[in-house]
Amino acid sequence: MTDSCEAHLFTNGFAACGRAARLVDKISHRLWQDGLRLTTAETSSPGSLINQLAVACESGARNILIAGGDGSVNEAINGIMAAGADPRMGIIPIGTGNDFAKALGIPLDWRRACERIIDGINRPETDARIDVGRCNERFFLNSVGIGFDAKVAISASRMKWPTGQIRYPLALAKALVSGIENPLVKIVTDETTLEMTITLISAMNGRIAGGIFPLAPDARINDGQLDIVIADSMNRRQLIRLLPRLMKGTHLSLPEVRLIRSRTLRLESSLPLAVQTDGEILTAAARNLAIELIPGRLSVIGGRPAE
Repeated sequence: MTDSCEAHLFTNGFAACGRAARLVDKISHRLWQDGLRLTTAETSSPGSLINQLAVACESGARNILIAGGDGSVNEAINGIMAAGADPRMGIIPIGTGNDFAKALGIPLDWRRACERIIDGINRPETDARIDVGRCNERFFLNSVGIGFDAKVAISASRMKWPTGQIRYPLALAKALVSGIENPLVKIVTDETTLEMTITLISAMNGRIAGGIFPLAPDARINDGQLDIVIADSMNRRQLIRLLPRLMKGTHLSLPEVRLIRSRTLRLESSLPLAVQTDGEILTAAARNLAIELIPGRLSVIGGRPAE
């Protein structure tokens, strides 16, 4: 690595209940050992990374490294897009689900993730060029969850304990107990228009949501298409029967589940919809959504999407 190689490292101190903040010195030292000159910053509050990234990009930052989880990466892409910039992004996954890192084949061990960045930092020709999504005015990288999917995310966000991936199944059980809504929704894609009652819709750029659910097993983060998974109206018993199939990724063969591939998706709902982007709550009361994919918008250091 050349001595002139520089990068901005942003750490989300809130990721994984503060684990990223505890590791930041080790991460910085590991990257510095190989000659990478770092400018470091730690987020001060949820949402602050968006502005920090926008300022860094507007100042000419070319290599952006994010130590955090899916929420951190979501804030990062929104900062990048706000600046209208096109930097290279490196991911050191230290979150709960790390769904985006999984879609890119980035090691979940922080040491190996640093090695992947070090190996790729001076070889931009090996970067992965991936798609970026937009839901209304919010950008996303992995997924948009609508309906019951987002209700689970809201439940998980309110839980202080436990940490780790066990939080999602517990949040799911809590959401089941509180009830299931099945709104009438008009669904418009590139080639299809449907009007139906639904339990959930997941617009997937990556394959996995919630850390453990391969909702779109064949999705590719660089193919220019969203994998839109739609679950028809279900009651509690039907949804409970669906869950094991969701965890195994075998749900798409069920008659009550359908998959549509499209670059765009528009929704109009009879009831307010809960919506999450990359696990972060966008709103609990959307009636109209416009979702689209921007092909090849982001360059990721060391990313290796599945073929």
